[in-house]
Amino acid sequence: MPLPYDMGNAGDLLKHGVLAEFVRWQCVLGMPLRFMDPFGGEPWGRPVPEVGRRVRALTAGSLRAAQSHIDNGRYYGSGLVARRAAEAAGGRHVRVLSGDACPARRERLRASGLSMLDEELPDLGAESGRDRYDGYDAFGTISRAAREGDLVLIDPFFDDFLQKRAPGVVPQMAAMAECAAVLLFALNEAPRNSVGRGFDALLEDHLCGAWRMTCPPLPGTGVRGESRYHAEIVLAARLLREAKRVREIGILRQRLTAFTEQLAGILGVPAKQLEPRIVGR
Repeated sequence: MPLPYDMGNAGDLLKHGVLAEFVRWQCVLGMPLRFMDPFGGEPWGRPVPEVGRRVRALTAGSLRAAQSHIDNGRYYGSGLVARRAAEAAGGRHVRVLSGDACPARRERLRASGLSMLDEELPDLGAESGRDRYDGYDAFGTISRAAREGDLVLIDPFFDDFLQKRAPGVVPQMAAMAECAAVLLFALNEAPRNSVGRGFDALLEDHLCGAWRMTCPPLPGTGVRGESRYHAEIVLAARLLREAKRVREIGILRQRLTAFTEQLAGILGVPAKQLEPRIVGR
């Protein structure tokens, strides 16, 4: 079944830019990295012309390096973005683990060279009694066993995440961020309605101090998946709260700000709409 969106849409670019910069930053710090993506999706897709134009317009930064095969008709998904960003940064101790509920997608992820989450961590979701892989069960298990150097991406395909899943997942994110890092990508149809306000409240209650970036809907671009929803990116990590890393944290923030400013110009939106802001401030 084809995806209901084009890989590399505006939300993907923001998500993957943040992912690539954080992976680079952690590698530069000299820390081991274990990146886990319980909702792996496709390892890569063929970009529509507008996506290719946008990626080529990125003149610097970790995402441009990670998507260096855009002219060869490949836009890489999150697992390969993480791996390629780590390689470009000289990361020596990096593991990239992916999973998906769809057997065909799992095989394509494996064929791309990624390791499988449920093979390295065979007890994923075992306490639920389910006999098939489930991304939310996987994240629950991962969050309880998180260790320093872990980074998990929560990127479900579904537009009902804020209403049905966020109340359970956001507290798990907070628990994981006590020792590791977690990156959330979620679709927000109406930030000012009760669901959107509820999401704001959840973040302030559980992830105060996390970094949040939002890409507004972009109608009329011809790129599927970016015309209806605000794309929410939330990054929470123990490393971002360490007083001894004030200088390094400032460097990461500078790189993310530079990336979001450039991406805003490429997308034709005000830079203020994309730049990082702190939850609770």
